Amino acid sequence: MGRRISEILISTFSLKSAWSLNFSQMAKRKETQDITIEIPTLAPAQEVLAAIQRLQQGLRTDELKLQGLSDRQAKQKVNNLYSGAIANKCEEHFSDLVPARSDKENLYTHIFRAVYATIAAHWYCPPSVPEHQFKAEIQGHFTITQDGKKLPNYAARSNYDDYAIGNGQGNRDGRLGIKLGQVSDLEVVEVFRQPRYHRAAATVAKDSPEAETAPELDSEKLDDMPPELNTQETPTMTKSDVVQPTVKRPNVYADDLERITDLMAHQGITGTTADVVHALLEEFEVKMAQEEKREVKTASEFAQAINWFTQEIETLRQQYQALEQEHQKLASRPANTDEVALLKERNAQLETRNNELKAELEETRSQLNAIQDLLGGIRSGAARSKEEKPVAPATEKPVSKSAPTEESASSQAATTPKTETVSRHSGQADSTDKVADVIDAIIKWNTAQERSDLRLRISFPSIRSLAVLVGASYLPAIKEAIAEKEAEIEEIHERYMIGSRHNRSVQDKDAVLQAIARDYLGIPNWQEATYVN
Repeated sequence: MGRRISEILISTFSLKSAWSLNFSQMAKRKETQDITIEIPTLAPAQEVLAAIQRLQQGLRTDELKLQGLSDRQAKQKVNNLYSGAIANKCEEHFSDLVPARSDKENLYTHIFRAVYATIAAHWYCPPSVPEHQFKAEIQGHFTITQDGKKLPNYAARSNYDDYAIGNGQGNRDGRLGIKLGQVSDLEVVEVFRQPRYHRAAATVAKDSPEAETAPELDSEKLDDMPPELNTQETPTMTKSDVVQPTVKRPNVYADDLERITDLMAHQGITGTTADVVHALLEEFEVKMAQEEKREVKTASEFAQAINWFTQEIETLRQQYQALEQEHQKLASRPANTDEVALLKERNAQLETRNNELKAELEETRSQLNAIQDLLGGIRSGAARSKEEKPVAPATEKPVSKSAPTEESASSQAATTPKTETVSRHSGQADSTDKVADVIDAIIKWNTAQERSDLRLRISFPSIRSLAVLVGASYLPAIKEAIAEKEAEIEEIHERYMIGSRHNRSVQDKDAVLQAIARDYLGIPNWQEATYVN
């Protein structure tokens, strides 16, 4: 009956006619594709069905399902348990009837699918139906489309066409359906009773050549239940009449070829084995090329990150070496007790004065807050500007780019003239919007840059340096805008790995700020942008 041992023991069979069975749960189908097909039997169907039931009951294969195994897992376990022993029995009982394939030393179970299909077509295939189409139907070689229709699939044909019926004299017996009309209770497989199959026999496709040296099965030995044979004359065929194969057939496992065919059919690719394998290779190459592009991009990004870390480490190493040299110089100097005492005294005086200045600053701040509350946030308008405008030092020295403390920010706010003529609340809202525009401009600039040393960390100094040009240097407004966009700012910093000391690596911060003021904020006096800590 041409089925795998796992299907015989696990799948479901029922009587269809005197010489055919209904069969479902194919081994190569998904469990969701429970398709039933009619398969002719080479012995009376009732006897075949009884033999299957004896095997299933005697080996207790139903217990596999009780163990919680899926149909596919149960069939795999059956193969592991019995396939080796069955192959040995195949060699023992059928070696005198079925010749081994040219690439195998002995018989194995899968070749009997090819032998079965060859005999079934010889006995039961209507002459009006192409032999390869009949074989594909009874062996379940088709693909299920999304709308549930069966699409014939002939890609695995080469694995089932290398056996032919011989006439005992070295020639091929090419007759089809010799038992149709000779056995009283024999019916044509139901799917081939439809009108569309009553037509002239189709020729074999040019791109699927028959094998020249196909092993032959003796038709006289095969006819165990001899009805009267069809007496039509069979044309003599010699080796020179057989078309030489034009495509070299590689050694491929039949199961693997079926898997490849089914996989590519789901992608809408069908045809000969060569077409399917060619399409599979092309798709694999395309995916490999895409993967290589992703790897190159990832490697480039990683290289940029490593380069940035290397530069930072080199900068820290140079600073460490400079500090180490200075420490050695100081350590080599003889200690002067008087100088040390004088320095300690001077340090104590400075610390005392520092505490006094802090107290004065707090008092001044309190007075300023009181005045602001008294005036209701109204500020005079004429004197803003040149005093407020920061002046860049002649030579920029490496300094810390950490965010200014609230004390220093308050000090700056206390010394910055207030020039707006609207209420404090409305003025702060307007300033907050302007500061938000500044932050957005810096974000857009950072996103557009490919080099890390051209990006700026979005900190209070960088924001305020641009905010003063748009008239939004009000400290509470800057703090409010930074708080509102904190998540967005942190996301940009994490994406481009911009650390708290990043701005030290930017060589010309003034030029960067001027470019942002000109291209992203449209400030007329963009040349006045200067980075101020």
